[in-house]
Amino acid sequence: MSLLPLALAASDSKITVLADKFGVDLPHFLAQVVNFSLLAFVLYRFAVKPALGQLEQRTALIEKGLADAKAAAEAKAEAERRREAILTQASQEAAALVTQAAATAQKTVEAAKAAAAAEAAEVLRRGQAALESERAKMLAEVRAEVARLVVATTAKVIDQSLDDAAKARVNEAAAKALAN
Repeated sequence: MSLLPLALAASDSKITVLADKFGVDLPHFLAQVVNFSLLAFVLYRFAVKPALGQLEQRTALIEKGLADAKAAAEAKAEAERRREAILTQASQEAAALVTQAAATAQKTVEAAKAAAAAEAAEVLRRGQAALESERAKMLAEVRAEVARLVVATTAKVIDQSLDDAAKARVNEAAAKALAN
């Protein structure tokens, strides 16, 4: 069924009257519709479709760029988390080393104090031993001096008051006392 015979048959209809009022010529109108359809097809095929393809490519490129930026941001955040973890671990290790060094220093100080105390005790012991030996030596010297003075005094007293027999007995007694 063709449109042309229908259009001609309806020439007496209201559409024909209306078309005549507005100056529409049916053959020219149909030619313009065909020309417009052809132009629309050619434009769509050679202009709009390639432009839409480029838009899709650009959209895909932009989406890829956004995805790459998001991945880079996530990688940066992960690197920041790792850096923070490493810094925290290093800080903890440093604190442990400081604590260990302080403990070692404390032990060293205590060992040095103990060594100094032992050395002081040894010096004190040697000093006391030297003092004791000096005291014993001085006592021996004092005893010898006292004995010499006693003998000298006794000799003077004996020479003045005793006869020779008594002097001999006193000398023997003194010699026995000194021998013991």
